Amino acid sequence: MMEEAYNEITLVSAEERPDLIPAFDELGAAVWPKFIGGDEVIVKYWNSLFSDGLRRHQFLALGRDNSGNEQVVATSNSIPFFWPKHDDDASLPDAGWDAVLADGVEAFASGRKPNALCALAIVVSPAMRGSDLAERLIGNMKADAGRHALQALVAPVRPTKKAAYPLTSFADYIAWTAPSGAPFDPWVRKHWQLGASLVKIAPRSMRVEAPLSQWSEWSGLRFPMSGPYHMEGGLAPLTADCESGLGLYEEPNIWMRHRLEDGGR
Repeated sequence: MMEEAYNEITLVSAEERPDLIPAFDELGAAVWPKFIGGDEVIVKYWNSLFSDGLRRHQFLALGRDNSGNEQVVATSNSIPFFWPKHDDDASLPDAGWDAVLADGVEAFASGRKPNALCALAIVVSPAMRGSDLAERLIGNMKADAGRHALQALVAPVRPTKKAAYPLTSFADYIAWTAPSGAPFDPWVRKHWQLGASLVKIAPRSMRVEAPLSQWSEWSGLRFPMSGPYHMEGGLAPLTADCESGLGLYEEPNIWMRHRLEDGGR
């Protein structure tokens, strides 16, 4: 069902509709690789995004059809955080997604005032791919940063097509461009088209360490010897260590910074 099948699509926060909070995980399960759920930072902090005070930054796109039926067709997650050097893009953390999620939740719990907003995820249902929902949700994040007097919007972007090029280094892949000069990767290109600049690679944006038996459950693979393995949906190799029985996956992302209407960057 594409966008024209709905009379309207509206954006609401999880603060306004706490009854819809389960839809974030339901929609994300269809998009994210299973092993991402093994990231210790996600396990520890993800649910905190839906606590009082932070759920106002989590949004859902609701479609309503001719019969009045309501459907969640997209979601977005972001978190305010304190960025000590928000005028120095190079100071964004190498631990990317994990670092900002943990720091943002801890800062909120301690009452530390944030000065920036970090986009964590945008998920659009498969039926709505090709619509303008991603653009609307990114625009809504910019507006959300403005409403809360935050001075920057950044995102540790997960390039959607990198997994299709497992033999290419992340740095080389990010450097690829389309004939027009735009970034090659479609999700990086989307952010770029909406005014974001590429800042730096976050080499350890997500980290998952788990027993090889768990990796076999996630992937269907076996690990007869130590070394690197390509995981379906992975942006970097899994390193298997048969001696310890553990597998380590460290995912790189690309930091991007969006220009805000108020503040010039």
